Amino acid sequence: TEDFKKKVCYFDNSSQPQWKYLGDKPCLIDFSTTWCGWCTKLHPILEQVASIYDGDIYVYTLDADKEPKLAALFGVSAYPTVVLCPMEGGPQIVSGYNPIDFWQEAILQVFGIEK
Repeated sequence: TEDFKKKVCYFDNSSQPQWKYLGDKPCLIDFSTTWCGWCTKLHPILEQVASIYDGDIYVYTLDADKEPKLAALFGVSAYPTVVLCPMEGGPQIVSGYNPIDFWQEAILQVFGIEK
């Protein structure tokens, strides 16, 4: 959690947590669990996304069962949930399994990066 605070976002434990993206390039944050079948199917796709966009974006995977405060910060209530964090503006949240072409379009729309 401390490393996440330094690299991705700062949040506090107040009743109104504050979001501020700290990264030097956009990122995807995959909130998943070990027991979620759709999460398991999404992981190889997000690994492919990480490879395609290497150097342009970060891709993080967090176990929501081990990081419930982070999951709650983003309002995660279903798995998988992926949060797209642009350099400016608030995060965009996508729930459920999606194929690679969906992620490429989302990255283009939210981050303005095309491959």
